[in-house]
Amino acid sequence: MPNRLANEASPYLLQHKDNPVDWWPWGEEAWALARAEQKPVFLSVGYSSCHWCHVMAHESFEDDEAAQALNGSFVSIKLDREERPDVDEAYMTAVQLAHGHGGWPMSVFLTPDKKPFFAGTYFPRESRGGHPSFLQVVNSLATAWRESRADVERTADEFATALAGVMERNLPASSGVLDVQLLDRAVEAFHQDFDHEHGGFGDRPKFPPHAALLFLCDYARYRPDLPGDSGELPGQAALMALLTLERLALGGIYDHVGGGFHRYSTDDRWLLPHFEKMLYDNAQLLTAYSEGRKLAGDPRLQALFDRTVERTSDWIEREMTAESGLYMSALDADSEGEEGLYYLWTTGEVDEALTDRAPGFAATFGLTAGGNYLDEATGRTTGRNVLNLERDVEGLFESELDALRNARSGRVRPGTDHKCLASWNGLTIGAMAQAGRVTEAVRASRSWLGFLEDSGLPHMVTDGRPSGQPFLDDLAFLADGFLDLADVTEDDTWRSAAMRLARQMVERHGGPSGGCTFTAHDGEALFGRSKPFMDNATPSPNGVAARVFRRLGLSTESRAVLDAGLGWMERAPAATPTLLREALLALVSAGGVAGRSEPARPTQDAQIGVTLVPRELEPDDDGFAYAEIVLDIPEGVHVNSDDPAAKWLVPTDVEVDGAYAEAAYPENKDGTYRGRTVIGLRIRAAGAQGRFEVRVRFQSCTESECSLPEVRVVEGRLK
Repeated sequence: MPNRLANEASPYLLQHKDNPVDWWPWGEEAWALARAEQKPVFLSVGYSSCHWCHVMAHESFEDDEAAQALNGSFVSIKLDREERPDVDEAYMTAVQLAHGHGGWPMSVFLTPDKKPFFAGTYFPRESRGGHPSFLQVVNSLATAWRESRADVERTADEFATALAGVMERNLPASSGVLDVQLLDRAVEAFHQDFDHEHGGFGDRPKFPPHAALLFLCDYARYRPDLPGDSGELPGQAALMALLTLERLALGGIYDHVGGGFHRYSTDDRWLLPHFEKMLYDNAQLLTAYSEGRKLAGDPRLQALFDRTVERTSDWIEREMTAESGLYMSALDADSEGEEGLYYLWTTGEVDEALTDRAPGFAATFGLTAGGNYLDEATGRTTGRNVLNLERDVEGLFESELDALRNARSGRVRPGTDHKCLASWNGLTIGAMAQAGRVTEAVRASRSWLGFLEDSGLPHMVTDGRPSGQPFLDDLAFLADGFLDLADVTEDDTWRSAAMRLARQMVERHGGPSGGCTFTAHDGEALFGRSKPFMDNATPSPNGVAARVFRRLGLSTESRAVLDAGLGWMERAPAATPTLLREALLALVSAGGVAGRSEPARPTQDAQIGVTLVPRELEPDDDGFAYAEIVLDIPEGVHVNSDDPAAKWLVPTDVEVDGAYAEAAYPENKDGTYRGRTVIGLRIRAAGAQGRFEVRVRFQSCTESECSLPEVRVVEGRLK
């Protein structure tokens, strides 16, 4: 008998409607039940094309024993991360705090007031490799809730405090200057991590670096016109962008038969993909190839990029466009219960489809009898092949690829996630407009404009039904797509629509400290309202907001976003290419220096006291003297502890010059020190007894932003 998910519109939730787990969708009814029965909540988050989500579903959520354990001790909620990206972000932050990394499926166990006390991702059906089984986790946590509930709730309170501290905090700039040196340092950072043989950055797995490619293309184009000697950096930027685009178009991550790109590569040479196809990947890569062909001076490379633009656009139009003209979200990785089966080929299948043309085709596209595709779990060959090229064949095998496309049409096709998200549609509208598919882009845009003028922009549309309040990325990405469409059509309708969305960003998402919140001021807030400055699978919502504001002439709003994001650009250039791209264009407009951004100093009127007690120390018989560093922290301000809740926060650190010393930092529950805080010191003379200096480094913060780190020096004397 179907569970409650049978009434949902999300394809991901519908995949679980026949599970024996007594699933609830996210909503007040589920939380009210948890509070009434005083049960903890199991929250499972994923998306329809997620391979490991399917694996965990088959192993555990379709298993009667696991379902019985969940149904007896928990209220179980299944969530589509694409329907509620705000909820996904909040609890993914908890997973990252707990483990240093995240992923899907996400498995989080919560108190009835929504606080996490245990967070993870995929759990296997059977324990292996030191990892507990899902059933072991469920039973252990159920026992802990029954027998040690007070301890569980303390853990949940600590988790919630840490989440609030991470999500609402700005990262202060260290220099306060937005200049060309910032951009030059960013390109140098990219170059240090660049794979000069295969393109892309880092080792496996490799994800297409969409936003970095766009920044590098613009840097190569515009940096020579800005003040200062950039040396070889523009050429290096062009090389990184063009080589990566070339290798992506030749590799197995690209579907040579049907067009479009898979999600990412499990190896370092773009050969072995995870096979889901996401609309947002293809929209961003379509834009990158449109920009790359402007930069490429080699006619051969231009032709390759032109074909990639054409075939990716064809795939989006053919397979990802709904009857309404809106763009659908994703194609599954699996078909017939096996990942990649739809896209892989044996040499026998190619022989049958191509007959006498098969040997030449197989040699060119890297096919072997044993197969070049490796099973991810075992690393063994499977007898199947991923089509890939070592070099461009300049369109010489079009008839063979058409024949394989016809042969593939008889296979069971991966499922389509047919919901249409405003944010991803915005990316695609802009990409299709730049690719020359203006008619298709206008058709989709008119549908979204109709919703906007009727009852306001929705977050998504499923089977023609709009639902959900828009998030920042919905407004920003769609406004940017409208502006791309306005540029190619010279139709002011789209510029006016973009301005309406921009005003909504300012009014419903803006704030006094700069940058926009992901959720609107009147939307649901879990542990706070984050300001997303970093790029992830999609561009930074604040980076795109800055771009929209600039293109609409809202220079004050645009600069406020860049000012708020400057600290992120300085410390994490690889994670902020969308902001860096906007900083570049701001510099182009300003002639090389875009003014100063004053770093936040929330404690300037409430100084933190630092005292050494006592100042004169007399050693004990063991040769050690004992003292205390006392921090007097005003109300409304806190200092990061020696082990803060997030890696970008500066920890409190005590060093002693002129003596040997050990510091004993006080315990803390949330990574902060508040009020009067005492740090113990154990000191022994180094050589002759005498004066020493204690250097105390700390970063003070309010609940919304942090100051620059400070160093205070106090003197002491050993008798």
